[in-house]
Amino acid sequence: MLIEFAVNNFLSIKNPTTFSMAGSNAVKELEGQDQELSNTFVDLEGRTKFLKSAVIYGANGSGKSNIIAAFGFFKSFILTSSNARQAQDDIEIYPFLFNSENELKPSGFEMIFIYDDVRYRYGFEVDKKNVHAEWLFQMSVGQSKKETNLFSRAYQEIKVNTRAFKEGKGIENNTRKNALFLSTVAQLNGAISQKIQSYFSTQINVISTPDNMTDYTVSRFIEEEHFKSQVMAFLGLINSGIEKIEIEEIDIDKIDRLTARLNSRKLQDPEWDDLVSSLSALREKFKKFDSRRGVEINLFYKKFDNTDTYTGLQPLDFGLESHGNQKLFGLLGPWFDALENGKVIIIDELDSKLHTLLTIELLKLFHSKANKKNAQLVFASHDTNLLRKDLFRRDQIWFVEKDDKGASDLYSLVEYKINHLTAVRNDASFEKDYLIGKYGAIPYFGNIDKFLNEFVNE
Repeated sequence: MLIEFAVNNFLSIKNPTTFSMAGSNAVKELEGQDQELSNTFVDLEGRTKFLKSAVIYGANGSGKSNIIAAFGFFKSFILTSSNARQAQDDIEIYPFLFNSENELKPSGFEMIFIYDDVRYRYGFEVDKKNVHAEWLFQMSVGQSKKETNLFSRAYQEIKVNTRAFKEGKGIENNTRKNALFLSTVAQLNGAISQKIQSYFSTQINVISTPDNMTDYTVSRFIEEEHFKSQVMAFLGLINSGIEKIEIEEIDIDKIDRLTARLNSRKLQDPEWDDLVSSLSALREKFKKFDSRRGVEINLFYKKFDNTDTYTGLQPLDFGLESHGNQKLFGLLGPWFDALENGKVIIIDELDSKLHTLLTIELLKLFHSKANKKNAQLVFASHDTNLLRKDLFRRDQIWFVEKDDKGASDLYSLVEYKINHLTAVRNDASFEKDYLIGKYGAIPYFGNIDKFLNEFVNE
């Protein structure tokens, strides 16, 4: 479960910036398990509220995608820092470059999360060459009110709590300057560190390019009958018109081996050339999604004659499908996975290519009783039709605005003060007020009429 994520000096994020999935006590709407839709859940002690979803708005280039990218870098570096880099390799980190002081400083990240009833606070600071700092704290949920420091690090000086983090003892000197201590200990089978790595590997899914999700969905569709039934039921629910989906597999490696054998024994024969060309065409036809397997996807629709009499099902190649249906199919794999297993899914531009009403139905799955394991969703969006008080609470709505120095500022609607004085009321028209600029984080244009007149005159 995600509680809080903080980042500073990363891409357009210059100053310390904190994103929270903790519910505000001042906000009471859309909560309570007795309701059909509830956007919050409570911790084991029943005292602290957490949000099931949050949306981030802002103008183009404001930094929304950079917030998502920060989540992605944090996860990736934890999973790969100890095994994917040699000592001399640079860390692929990008600090805020529009300030001469910041570009020389490290980038910082910290996440607070709960996994298996333990609350962790883990973070690090890095530049392209070194890990400057690293720390890990834990606290048992419902049993303790005080964090235990498991280890702390300043460059290569690592202090380990050998009582609470025995697995880290003796590994301090085995940690490279460009690798995380946590990742190094995990690679050496440390129980706590492996557990945390497992959390980021299996429980947090960061999708920065939503169009590239089809591989995973195809795998589940082929291997899991239950998932296949879920997909078809949902497509029927939204009246997609899709009656059946067939996915045909082919072994790409076998085609490659056969092609290589034919090429090695090539004869001066047009039919031989045709055979090799056919194999190449077959390979390209099937190798559309996953480099590990070749697949062909066909979606079937009802077909009618000129008297409107149903005559059977007509297959349509996935590549000829609408971009919206292609994205929806790809999205359903990670979407249902998160709901079934209580995962955190973080997506950039969730709403692109999807109709507003379809996006709303997808969101309702997270807010409904179907979300039994308290899965969480964080996404960036431009669709202001989603800014509805019957869909989101004020503490679920976040804005990103870039200042005149190029730095992004992240803030939630619940903490925003109109004219620095008045809090946003729960009965406000969120969409209307946002579009007229009450909350900031919108694009500001110059004199468009003047530009058009000059353009036409030229």
